[in-house]
Amino acid sequence: MALSELIATYYVNPIIYGTGYNIVNTLTYALVLVAAAFGTYRLLQRMRITVDRDFFIGIAPFIALGGMLRALEDYYQAAHINDALAQSLNFIIYSPVQGKYLNLLLITPVMYFTMFIIALVALLAAIGIASLARKQRVRYHHVWFAIGAALIAAVALQYKITDGNAALMMLGVFGAWVALALLVKQFVAPRFAKLNAFMSAENTFLMLVHLFDASTTFVSLQFYPYVEQHVVPQFFIGIFGPIAMFFIKLPVVALVLYYLDKDLRHEKEKRNFIKIVVMILGLGPGLRNFFRLAMQA
Repeated sequence: MALSELIATYYVNPIIYGTGYNIVNTLTYALVLVAAAFGTYRLLQRMRITVDRDFFIGIAPFIALGGMLRALEDYYQAAHINDALAQSLNFIIYSPVQGKYLNLLLITPVMYFTMFIIALVALLAAIGIASLARKQRVRYHHVWFAIGAALIAAVALQYKITDGNAALMMLGVFGAWVALALLVKQFVAPRFAKLNAFMSAENTFLMLVHLFDASTTFVSLQFYPYVEQHVVPQFFIGIFGPIAMFFIKLPVVALVLYYLDKDLRHEKEKRNFIKIVVMILGLGPGLRNFFRLAMQA
């Protein structure tokens, strides 16, 4: 198979024809994610940005923005609305099978690079503004957060929620998990030292982020005509049904967090950064699913 044919078969056509992921592009994207995460961490070190609570506050809106923009692209596709900016920059392609125009800037995996550029430009602007206003004790993460919040507001103004029942179902399923997590943290974890240590506020939050993603996926697959496009979840869902999402997410995320706390306990910044990546992989897709279904895109 020629290189051009291989690229078309495993990378380009799945985007154009909406056939989802395959083993080849899944492994490739996973490797790219690892390399990109490592490169980003090194960049932050060179910029002397500490990956701490302030950094998390600043980047949080951009993580949410990624999922919201992806849902907006789904809405544009469903409504056959062309993205004027992307079209003017020649980032619009037409999918003959789906009968939709696609904005490559907002299609995974390109979407991650788009959000990286947006967040980085906003970070540099925030650092510049904070430097100019240092006498007023303006902190970079406050400015960074404000820029992200303004972008979220601009995107939210374009939303049209059409299915309140879908939103309530997703929130209901997720709410049940939140209640269970709180009960375990309050009454069960204190009886077991290791479980209590594991269920820190940040680990509980990250677990719930991924359970939110699983809840939105479960409702989308169980009650609506959507299909899972990722290779591994698709395999287990084919055997056990949509409920398999919870049994994939829980052990995998728990193991990742456990070994991060165990192996990187003396490297706090690196651990914090990887946990932010874990959050991105859960919150972005979860918000995309939530708003896509609520807007019936």
